[in-house]
Amino acid sequence: MASEILIRGMVCDRCISVIKEGIAALGYHVNNISLGKLSLLDDVSKEGFDQIETFLDENGFEMISNRQMRIVNQAKDLINEVFAENVRYDSKLRFSALLSETLHMNYDSISELFTELEGVTLEKYIIAKRLEKVKELLVYTEFTLTEIAYITGFSSINHLSRQFKELTGLSPSHFKDVRASKQKLSSHANS
Repeated sequence: MASEILIRGMVCDRCISVIKEGIAALGYHVNNISLGKLSLLDDVSKEGFDQIETFLDENGFEMISNRQMRIVNQAKDLINEVFAENVRYDSKLRFSALLSETLHMNYDSISELFTELEGVTLEKYIIAKRLEKVKELLVYTEFTLTEIAYITGFSSINHLSRQFKELTGLSPSHFKDVRASKQKLSSHANS
């Protein structure tokens, strides 16, 4: 059975070469390697993982543990679950409290781990998910921008519009126009 190893610190093709050569020198057969991920054809024992981890550390890389990855994935799942709901976002909801309580960890530790493994801050990830929900509501519902701001937990239309424009480069009205175009096409198709 193949072994998969997640690696922090890989940033370029040179990193891939260093790791590929080093792993081969340790006697393992590389199945696939890409930035942040190494797949071996071999089963790796506990001692083998320790040997690989030492090699990685000596070369400025770090093996990411399954536990760390599991925490980040649980945080992402929880955030996605909140925005997947078709109910109104509870503006009193604080992701810091929700994540801390659910994962039984300090929020700062979760946030730091998330940033290290995902390359984006937890706050930016949450904002991106919130704005995905805004786009969905703009295109697929009749809600006004005021209602959408409220539903998604923005303090005001201006706050929503500013963040939306900053992240997408487009205004919320652009997505309303997309919705109108879809409706127009749909009505023509049904005629």
